[in-house]
Amino acid sequence: MIEDYSKARKAGRRQVRDDVTHGRYPYLPALDEIVGEAAVTKAVTVGTINIPASLIAGTVTRARGNVFSSGFLPLAEPGSEFAIKWSALYDAQIDEGIRDPVVVYEFLQRFYVLEGNKRVSVLRYLENPSIAATVKRVMPPQDVDEATATAYEEFLAFYKAVPLYGFFFSKSGSYAKMASLLGRTLDEPWPEQDVKRLDTTYTLFCSSFAKRGGGNLGISEADAFLAYLKGYAASDPLIISSDEMDARMRRVWDELVVAAQPEPIDYVEQPPESRKGVIPQIKDIVLPAKKLRVAFIYDRSPETSGWIALHEKGRVDLDNRLGNELETTAYALRSDDESFMRAVEMAVEDKNDLIVTCSPRQFEQTRRAAVAYPESRFINCSINLSSGVVRTFYARMYEVKFIMGALAASMSENHRIGYLAFSPIYGSVSEINAFALGASMVDKQATVHLRWLSTAGDNWERELVEEGVDIIAARDHPDPTKPGAPFGLNRMLPDGSLEQIAVPVWDWGHYYELIVQAIRKDAWEKDAAAHKDRALNYWWGMASNVVRLDIAESLPKQQRRLVELLSRDIAEGRFFPFSGTLTDQRGDDIVSGIDRLSDERIAGMHLLNENVIGRLPKSWELSPGGRDDVAASGVLSQATDAEG
Repeated sequence: MIEDYSKARKAGRRQVRDDVTHGRYPYLPALDEIVGEAAVTKAVTVGTINIPASLIAGTVTRARGNVFSSGFLPLAEPGSEFAIKWSALYDAQIDEGIRDPVVVYEFLQRFYVLEGNKRVSVLRYLENPSIAATVKRVMPPQDVDEATATAYEEFLAFYKAVPLYGFFFSKSGSYAKMASLLGRTLDEPWPEQDVKRLDTTYTLFCSSFAKRGGGNLGISEADAFLAYLKGYAASDPLIISSDEMDARMRRVWDELVVAAQPEPIDYVEQPPESRKGVIPQIKDIVLPAKKLRVAFIYDRSPETSGWIALHEKGRVDLDNRLGNELETTAYALRSDDESFMRAVEMAVEDKNDLIVTCSPRQFEQTRRAAVAYPESRFINCSINLSSGVVRTFYARMYEVKFIMGALAASMSENHRIGYLAFSPIYGSVSEINAFALGASMVDKQATVHLRWLSTAGDNWERELVEEGVDIIAARDHPDPTKPGAPFGLNRMLPDGSLEQIAVPVWDWGHYYELIVQAIRKDAWEKDAAAHKDRALNYWWGMASNVVRLDIAESLPKQQRRLVELLSRDIAEGRFFPFSGTLTDQRGDDIVSGIDRLSDERIAGMHLLNENVIGRLPKSWELSPGGRDDVAASGVLSQATDAEG
């Protein structure tokens, strides 16, 4: 009907005025002006499919572009031939539906119409979500920027397995990550039913996301969808209704807000003040404080994992320190999703005030549990991982490692120092670099010979000895399965044995005590208010007495004095390990002439200092445990794997 054309034209004219007011081009772009006519003629046929109407961006040629607004609404005069034909198509769509597919060219997941502009205009005006189209694909030109080319290559690999358009991710690897969260890969085509379920769920998600104001977050719908999947991957995220999607959107919203932040993590360097008021609060006099309950969920056993043994010792120390104020429970060997969630369910049923997970490997499980139980507090021991519903914590062990490096260099007779790291996860690289910087501060000729336990296995000690090192920084803590294995900083003796001279110490008991005190004093809630829309990481160090370096009594006086001075100056904030100019192994400055490197840069370090002899391992070189660590919180990527 001509009346409907007039309404559509009026809306189109408003759209033109709005575009002009905001400095936007008010008409349809033409593909041949974007890529050139030659590129258009080389298009390859994809087939006839239903395409999202929202992704139709323009026309192939400029010929009819100016009779449509930027949103494909008509602009020609009501009495024109164009208006009459548009109205006839409108009536046909209302009466029986437009069946003939349009012809479009696809370029970087946007569609440009060759035949059927008026059909697209009518269907867009009627808000049809999809349009039948014969699609031809225009490949990006060779001079396109690398990020765009990589993103499109990943899309093409995705499309071969899952023929869907509309997923615009900002980070490389996101298509594969999405498939993984859905329990699939991109190595072979998905069953048609699964493709349809993903398409339907994504449509529901985008609708709910828009209704809640997602367009104001500054994050793409696909990136937000990936954050949604991380929260619901264990509970079949593709079987839901519109109402259930809205309910899930409410529960996962904080995750989407944090995911939208360019630097999503706030690092808190000091715990809240622990000094209590001189006059007790009236409520504490009248009523005894309620006992806090804290549940610890371990992925491994303290009997087989030195890392878990440290945290279990911390839990026991916490019990001994605050036994009258709290109760703790430990659940070990909860690595798989089913047993992990059973432990969470028991902890929630027992009304625990805090649920602690002690490994980066548990971060995604903890995130999903926090989405499922939004009234509970969850905290995970990791660094550089962000969540709006899970807080993270870690110790600034790099401060201690700097002192260890200085001590090692002061005792080395040949400038060669060995260093053993387990796997290349966030935090480990900054610790290696801090150690190397400490060594170079004392001895400019000092070199740090790096080995990875997750690649070298038990050969690391022999390899370092063959390289002539005389001081070795071995494991950070004892290995329960190998009682005689060296740990800490060791000196090589003439007979080939190792003498321990220093040990890095995590005082997790004190760390947990500070966290409990924060909950007691409502600092947990105050932190949430102070760091709104950001992930929160507690990153406490020597100033909080949660880490330190214990040294052997036999250590010479000069070395003892060195450790004491550095420990005091770092704890009191007079000296910072990462300052001045930092240079990587290629001779490029990581940073230059700074007073202090930011927490974000330290936590995310992925380059090694210039005096480190060694490299980051390739992902395929890692042991199964190392691959698990890297999958959870690793600094490795396709780029680092490709480097020489």
